[in-house]
Formats: sequence, C-alpha cells, structure tokens
Amino acid sequence: MELALLLPLLTSLILGVFEYGSVIYSYSMMQFGANRVARTMVVNRLGNGGASQAVRRYLPAWVRDDVSVTVLQTAPTDPRLNLITVRVSVGAQNATPLPILTRAIPWQLTASVTKKQELPYVD
Repeated sequence: MELALLLPLLTSLILGVFEYGSVIYSYSMMQFGANRVARTMVVNRLGNGGASQAVRRYLPAWVRDDVSVTVLQTAPTDPRLNLITVRVSVGAQNATPLPILTRAIPWQLTASVTKKQELPYVD
C-alpha cells in the first residue's frame, strides 16, 4: 500500500531531476558554444555565415535542430569598434530529450556572449 502511494511521487521526482538536469546541461553547452564561436569570430577566423553551424556542433543532439542562432555586429567594417554578439536560444521543452514537466509552463533558454573584435595582426 505504501509503495502504491509513493511510487508515482518518486517516479516523477526522478524524471524531474533527469529532465531539469538535461535542460541545465543543454544551457551550459549553449553558453560554451556561443563563447567558443564568438572567440573564433573576434580573432578573425570565422565569418557570420559559418557561425550558426559552428554553434550547433557544440550542442547535444536533441537541441541542434530546434536552436536559433543570431550573430550581431555593431561595426562590421571597423574592427576597432566592432562588438560581436552571439545569441543562442531554444524553448525549454526542446532542451531535453524527455519533455514532461517543461511543457507545463513554456519558457525560453537564451545564452548570449559579447566580445570585442581583435585587430588583425600586422607585421
């Protein structure tokens, strides 16, 4: 009798821990990918065109198809003033392979990194 009363509670607790753990992991990888891609862009090794695909390589498989990647530059023609912002966003229900609890209240995960462009090396 006690097992029948506690089993649904324990099952939902275990699934909730797994679900929110995978959401936190997805957010951490979004932040890491945005940081790495922004760093690659500020040292003039990657352009805007390849940024979206480069960020997706750092993400878990269940997030890659649903993520939105935005790259903003303040002054693309002047590297002395240019700030590069890489913003990655996805719905929380898409940030986990087992969306049960995140469907109840929809919310958005957004990772954003801004870095100043470095001047090209001149010898």
